[in-house]
Amino acid sequence: MKVSFYCNTKYDALQLVEFYKQDLKILNEIAEEVTVALRWRDIDWKSDIIFVWWWTYAFIPVLLGKIFRKKVVITGTFNYGCEKNIRDYSRRSRLQRYLIKFSIKHAWKNILVSKKELKLIQKDWQLKNLEYSPHIVDTQKYSFSEKRAENLLFTICWMEKENIYRKCIREILESIKILIDMGVKVKLIIAGRTGGAEELITSLIDNLKLKPYVKFIGEIEEEKKICLLQSCSIYLQPSRYEGFGLAIAEAMSCGAPVISTDVGEVRNVVADAGIILDTCNITQITDSIKKLLGDKNKLNLIGKNARERIVTYFSYHRRLEDFNNILKG
Repeated sequence: MKVSFYCNTKYDALQLVEFYKQDLKILNEIAEEVTVALRWRDIDWKSDIIFVWWWTYAFIPVLLGKIFRKKVVITGTFNYGCEKNIRDYSRRSRLQRYLIKFSIKHAWKNILVSKKELKLIQKDWQLKNLEYSPHIVDTQKYSFSEKRAENLLFTICWMEKENIYRKCIREILESIKILIDMGVKVKLIIAGRTGGAEELITSLIDNLKLKPYVKFIGEIEEEKKICLLQSCSIYLQPSRYEGFGLAIAEAMSCGAPVISTDVGEVRNVVADAGIILDTCNITQITDSIKKLLGDKNKLNLIGKNARERIVTYFSYHRRLEDFNNILKG
């Protein structure tokens, strides 16, 4: 089997973005030859399967696939059924919606990473070419650790204004303020790649007088991120919407107890191996942190259950097996 992997991105992203790297590795394991195209015109149409990342860029490959009678497979987070998400299908232009729907309808297979989105699309569009295979975590790299720094909280957020709102950074900081005022000794570390809203974060920290308790470290290397996931008492990611929640899965793989919200695919990822809030309410966030920090046995149990869940349902071999069944089926 020969596969042409197409993703409309820069070459560096294929080496940096975890889910691109993982899928390329899997395809290289199950195919005799894999070629990479970063533009649709570079797709190798001699391939047996054209593997496309993102429906947004799939229209031309799908159209040409019909003409050349090639099997086109599309994967990614679809962003469907969440109007709060600025990238949701319902909020796109009429033309974009047409092109995306054409692509998912006429692709040979669509591999969705979200079980919730798959069920919604099946219900609304009655498609039979949908498959489910979730994002995965390198469980060897994101390895388990029981050693936890006392009352250390950690969160990751791309420092873009909309994303700061989405990841509830203001609510997290106000929760920390309440906890400090209550006499709960906590320390929060915020990390995330540059996005132009770094000053907003620092001003929030200053206004709430949280400098002694909150450290904003900006963009970090993967090794440092894993170290913090392995040492924090709680990984915080309350969110207004999520496609999947890959950072949550990575934290769970490291044994970090997670506090998040019931949005997108989060419940299917976390299940009962973490704390899932109904909303991004400050009181709920505060109470959950306080209760969890006050029960070390529960913290340890959640961390172990989280690791076990990721190894069982979201490890590399899960998607490898899925791809074998779907692409060779």
